[in-house]
Amino acid sequence: MNVNHTMSPVRKAVLGLLAPLIYTSSVMATENTVESTPDVGVTPYIVNGSDATVAEFPSMASLFIDRIDYDGTYSTGPYCGATILDPTHILTAAHCIYGDENAQLFTVVVPQLEDTSQFPNNIVQKARVSEVYYRSDYSNALSDLLRNDVAILKLESALNIDSVNDVVKRPSNTNYRIGVNDFVAVGHGDTRSGFDGTTLLQKASLNYVDNATCATAFIDGSALTDNQICFNGDYSVFTGLYNGTCQGDSGGPVYWQDGSTYRQVGITSFGPDTCGGSSTVTSVFTEILDYEAWIDSVIAGTETAKFVSTDAKRTAYAGTSTSTGSGGSGGSVSFGLLGALMLIGGFRRAVSR
Repeated sequence: MNVNHTMSPVRKAVLGLLAPLIYTSSVMATENTVESTPDVGVTPYIVNGSDATVAEFPSMASLFIDRIDYDGTYSTGPYCGATILDPTHILTAAHCIYGDENAQLFTVVVPQLEDTSQFPNNIVQKARVSEVYYRSDYSNALSDLLRNDVAILKLESALNIDSVNDVVKRPSNTNYRIGVNDFVAVGHGDTRSGFDGTTLLQKASLNYVDNATCATAFIDGSALTDNQICFNGDYSVFTGLYNGTCQGDSGGPVYWQDGSTYRQVGITSFGPDTCGGSSTVTSVFTEILDYEAWIDSVIAGTETAKFVSTDAKRTAYAGTSTSTGSGGSGGSVSFGLLGALMLIGGFRRAVSR
């Protein structure tokens, strides 16, 4: 993805405008690779976070690449977060999986995972994605601020979860935008830009930022829509950063604490190029209330999948990538958007900064 801007770097610096950064992550390994050694600067965790439990956030899920049965390749950490809509439908960001056949074919969902180091050998359950849904009006361009950045993944097999208590609780209105409310972002992303600080699930409190203020923070802020919701976070004298999301948190949730109930109001989409580095806004989310009808339509089976994964497709893809030297057992694999930790002006297929 090429993103062109007419504003000079000096002009950007003077205005203090932010270059948005996609918050996906990519770490690949094989059965012959030490899982705890990620590619330098690529594995991304919530900034200024504290340890979270899946008992507190049972709808949390994680997306991994799993080609173990095909060529021995797997991701040593999740490339994106997600949440559980029901036992067979998973909510995430469209940019996590858009246009990347490897991700569309080989993503597995691991529900309620606290410690990512447990994958792939010590997890309780996982389910492979069979169908990918995203909206036809989704824009994969950062110049459009990833407009309509929402996706649903349908699973081959149902998750063994409590279908009432372990699924996303959605809000019925936008009252959370009014007054002072409690919000918390949850994820397995970087603790700061380019630094993999922990394998444990993290949470951080966020503060609502109105869209007019949010739009002033980004170079292409005029592209911000009412279907996006923004937050900043408190400053930490220990880290010199503000609470926020980072690479690897994409697709995960921001929850509104409605009394004793956590209701998901957004899907992590993007943020400033330095995670937690802006006092104006540290995180931008797709606001899910605006997509209720589409979400319900996908669950009801009345939408057409953008991609359907089959075992035959996986076998053919793994065989092709092995024969062309881009993958296979015994070597690491880079792939598509999952490694696209790029700044404005970068290429979508870049695998590192």
